[in-house]
Amino acid sequence: MGLNNQKRKIKSFGKKLFSKYFGFETGIDITNDVAVLYRRNVVIKNIVFISNLLYSLVFFVLGFSVANPTTDWIFAIAALPITYTVGKLQSKLIDLDHNDLTKQQIAMYVSSFWIFISAVLVYIRIYAVGQNAPFETASYVLIYYALVQISLYQDKRLLSNSFVSLLGFITLIHIAVTYNFFTLGLTWQEFASQLFKDPILATQIGDLALRTVIFALFYLVNYIIVSIGQSIQEERKSELSKRREVQKDFSHIVRSLFNVVFQSANTLLDAKHAYRVASVANRIATYYHLNETDKLEMEKYALLHLRFDEIKDLMVETENYDEQTYEILKQKTDLGSKIGKRIQLAQKCNDIIRAHYEGNADEQFIEQMVNIQKEIPNQIILLADCYVSLRSLSTYYHPNNHPQTLNIFKKELTPYFDYDLRETFLKYNTEIDQLYHDL
Repeated sequence: MGLNNQKRKIKSFGKKLFSKYFGFETGIDITNDVAVLYRRNVVIKNIVFISNLLYSLVFFVLGFSVANPTTDWIFAIAALPITYTVGKLQSKLIDLDHNDLTKQQIAMYVSSFWIFISAVLVYIRIYAVGQNAPFETASYVLIYYALVQISLYQDKRLLSNSFVSLLGFITLIHIAVTYNFFTLGLTWQEFASQLFKDPILATQIGDLALRTVIFALFYLVNYIIVSIGQSIQEERKSELSKRREVQKDFSHIVRSLFNVVFQSANTLLDAKHAYRVASVANRIATYYHLNETDKLEMEKYALLHLRFDEIKDLMVETENYDEQTYEILKQKTDLGSKIGKRIQLAQKCNDIIRAHYEGNADEQFIEQMVNIQKEIPNQIILLADCYVSLRSLSTYYHPNNHPQTLNIFKKELTPYFDYDLRETFLKYNTEIDQLYHDL
C-alpha cells in the first residue's frame, strides 16, 4: 500500500511539474488571445532552453572527438552563456507586457527565428566545421525539429509569413554548407554547363532539389496540422464564449430567483427553531429505525438552510467571469438549490398548519402537499417541524401543549405522513414530549 501511495505521489508530482512548465492551457482563459499567446511563449521558451542545453551538450561531447580540441572546447564553453543570454532575452521580451498582443507577437517571432537559427547553426558547426559523419544526419534532423517547435505556436500566419524566408535560408545552407558549391569557383554559365557534364554535380543538384521538396512538403504538412489545430481552437473559443453567455444569463436568472425565494423566506431561517426540528427529527428517525446513512443525510438536510450565508453573494451580480468563477458559481448554485428545497419543506409545514387552522385543507390541497418531497427522511423532518411549530408561538395561533398538539396531529395531519411513521410518532409521543422540554 505504501509503495502504491509513493508511486501515485511521484506520478502526481510529475504531472504537476509538466503542467507547470509545459502545459499550454495551464491557468489561462482560452478565449483570451493575449493570455494564450503569452502562455505559449512561456512554454516554448522552456522547450527552447532544454533544446539549447542539448545543443551545448553536443558541442561538449564533440570536444573529445575532433581534430582541433582547442577550438571545440571554446565552442562548448561559449554555448552555455549564449544559451543563458538567449533565455534571458526571451524572458525579457515575453514579460514586457503580459496583456499586449503586439509585444507577445514580437516575442513569438523572435523566439521562432532563434529556434530555427540555433538548429541551423548546430548543423553548420557539425557538418561544415567538425566533419563528424555520425552526427551529420542527426544534426540535419534538428532543422525539422525546429519547425515542429515553431508549429507549437499553432499560428498559421506565423508559418505562412516565415515560409519563403526559411526556405531561402535552408536552400542557402544547402548550397553553401551541405554541398559547398562556392568552392567550385564557377560562374553561373560554367556551373550550368558542368551540370550536364559532371555526374557528381548532377547528383548533388538532384539531392538538393529532393531536400528542398521534402522541406517544403514537411512545412506544408505542419501548416495543415496547425490549420486544423487553430480551427479546432477557434471552435472551442466560440463554444466557450457561447456557453459563458448562456451561463451568464442563467446565473442572472438564478440570482433573481434566489432573491425572490430567500427574501420571502426570512422567517424560515430561524436557527433556534431549526435546531429544535433537527433534534426531534433525529429522535423520531431513531425510533423509526432509519438506516444510519439516511439518518446522517437527514441530519445534514434538516439544518442545510442555515448555510444561507455561504450563498449570499449569489444575489450580487458580477462582470468578472472566468473558469474559476464558474466553478465556484456552480458549487454555490448547487448548494442554493438544496437550500431552496429545504426551505420548500419548511414552507410545506407552514402551509399545512395554516390551511388546517383556516379550514382550507381540501382533498386537492392534501394531494398537492403529499407529492412534495415525500421521501421518508423528508417526511420525518416535516413531522418534526409540524410538532415544533404547533408547540411554538405563531402569528396566527397560540402555542399548543403536547396533548393539544397530539390531538391536532391525529385529527388533521395524519394524511400527510406514511402509516408506519405516524404510528412510530404516536407510539413514542411521550419520549418526544420529554425531548422537547429538554431542548
